[in-house]
Amino acid sequence: MIPARTALLAVLLFLAACAPLDTRVPAGFDLTGEWLLDESASDAPLDLDAIRSREDRNVVRGRQTNAAASAAFVVQDFPVLGAKRLSIEQSADSLGIRYDDGIYRDVSWGLRERDFWTVRAGWEEGALVVYSSRGEVKGVETLRLGSGGRRLDVEVRVDTAAEDVRGVRVFRRGEQAGLSEVRP
Repeated sequence: MIPARTALLAVLLFLAACAPLDTRVPAGFDLTGEWLLDESASDAPLDLDAIRSREDRNVVRGRQTNAAASAAFVVQDFPVLGAKRLSIEQSADSLGIRYDDGIYRDVSWGLRERDFWTVRAGWEEGALVVYSSRGEVKGVETLRLGSGGRRLDVEVRVDTAAEDVRGVRVFRRGEQAGLSEVRP
């Protein structure tokens, strides 16, 4: 049986994913540049060992049967949750993000199918919102600029068959964060 909280979240994510997104980049919304994680303002990184232990117990109890919808894959599927550094290129129709572990992700405005994922990206209330779904996994990433474009707040909400994952990561633009000193 699906817990009421999970069912409600799935319905809310579905309804939000159906709402139209504006695909025009708002004036002044430019993520281009180097971004460094502000650890003190961000949530702690996910504890993958704890997630795996909880899921193993749920598998034994028969509460989880879809290994592909494991919450343990969330950091792989949503790499911003584990990143300490982002290098972003933005154009009029897309965004390219290179994470510190070498993963590169391209996000195009509008609706796209990519690597088994359905991805819809655009703006809602001044924030870039990226809805992603693959089977039972549904995620929403909200990227919001602050402090005159020097701060990037990324809120991630993912609903998996196993458990829900939430995280907020805060990044500072490179020059203000001292990132230019750690460039390779």
